[in-house]
Amino acid sequence: MHLAGNISDLLISLWCGTFDHAVDDDPADWPWAVLLNEEVWRAHGNVVERAGRFLPSSYDRKPHNITEKINTQYKTWEFQLYIFGLAPILLYGILPPIHWENYCKLVRGFQMMCQSTLTKEELLDAHALLCSWEHEFELTYYKLCESRIHFVRPCVHQVAHLISEAIHKGPPICYAQ
Repeated sequence: MHLAGNISDLLISLWCGTFDHAVDDDPADWPWAVLLNEEVWRAHGNVVERAGRFLPSSYDRKPHNITEKINTQYKTWEFQLYIFGLAPILLYGILPPIHWENYCKLVRGFQMMCQSTLTKEELLDAHALLCSWEHEFELTYYKLCESRIHFVRPCVHQVAHLISEAIHKGPPICYAQ
């Protein structure tokens, strides 16, 4: 899914402090830029690579070290596995609680939407999680600052539309290939 790739790019860029920013908006001052420090980023990449040995063999192969392969050989499934599988636990205690909790809403809502069948209750839960994620994302990252409006990429708003699309077309896994 392009959506998963775009969200991965957005979040990794924010957490690494590599996202475009205004001259007076230093990423070193961003509380969520926890992977900005090169040493922390490298250590995190090693943990991602080592986590691969705990994954079931149904994953074609273990993920690469994200710090070494992010710009060259990191595949779409590796980004998805990282963002929606490994990063929630690997960033626990590293991301500030407000950002980690917001991120976990996205992950849980997205995981629910990746099921091949969805009940009405699951759609309602996913809708609540994803709308909450979008609203809180804007308040905690963008902070309604004009110089940060570009933080709110179209993929941020597209997430909430997964629910209405699922109501009309079925789960995204069945139509978005």
